[in-house]
Amino acid sequence: MLHNRFFRFVCFMLTTCLLTGSVWADESEYKQMPWHLVDLWWDLGEESEFESYSIDVTISDDLPPTKNLYIAPIGLGHLSQTPFYGGLQTQSDGYTLANKTLRKIGPGLLMSMWGERSHEAIRPAQGGFYQSSGHEGDFVSIRRPYKWSKGTYTYKLIRLEREMVDGKPCTWVGAFVKSHEQDESIFIGALRFKGDKLMLSPKIASFVEVYGARIPVTEIPRVTVTFSNLRVNGKPATVKSVEAIYPKGVPDYAAAAPNGTSVVITVGQPVEGRTVRNTRLSFD
Repeated sequence: MLHNRFFRFVCFMLTTCLLTGSVWADESEYKQMPWHLVDLWWDLGEESEFESYSIDVTISDDLPPTKNLYIAPIGLGHLSQTPFYGGLQTQSDGYTLANKTLRKIGPGLLMSMWGERSHEAIRPAQGGFYQSSGHEGDFVSIRRPYKWSKGTYTYKLIRLEREMVDGKPCTWVGAFVKSHEQDESIFIGALRFKGDKLMLSPKIASFVEVYGARIPVTEIPRVTVTFSNLRVNGKPATVKSVEAIYPKGVPDYAAAAPNGTSVVITVGQPVEGRTVRNTRLSFD
């Protein structure tokens, strides 16, 4: 009798795993969250004196805030060796000077910079939030609630004013997101970078990430994300190459493909039998 019950239990669990697409052995192979499903590395050929940088992102579907997805048009860049990134999150968080309790703020926009902890280097937008932390290495970050949805957005960084801090030059950099559907530009805030003449690195990343509490791979949201129209100082960037990297230990639930001068990423569908994790994308 006990043997029969155990047999029925095992059959039930195997059936459940097959129906949900989740197998314990496969799930246990994945590293801890967050999961970078894919990283794109754009090679612009040479560094440039920075005045502005922008990139478009088109999101195919609305995403509920219960799905923790980070779409980063700027997944990693450097201004005079200072690393930074920014993008759109389905569920962001932050605090204010008046209330330093970290709290959820819902869908939002953000920009972060490493190598800094001072609140003096942060300028949130009116009604915005920020962070200063060391849990991912010293960084400061500006965050702003914004109920973004499907559509096309331009994520843009602009050099603002300069100032002297302890006798050394610094430069403020503002982050903006334009919604093409709503025809509005949202100011996220500004961060203060060290240096006077900031140089933009020639290699800049974009990524799509699942973050937060661990989830079954079948709950990764289905969406198509398209990155396009890179511009440096207001002019079309010369893209020498683009490399798609699929990190090890992460579910194979994203695929990047070129389309003209754009890169289209299909998210949320399993990719079977992937053996090559670095792929150079060729444009027509």
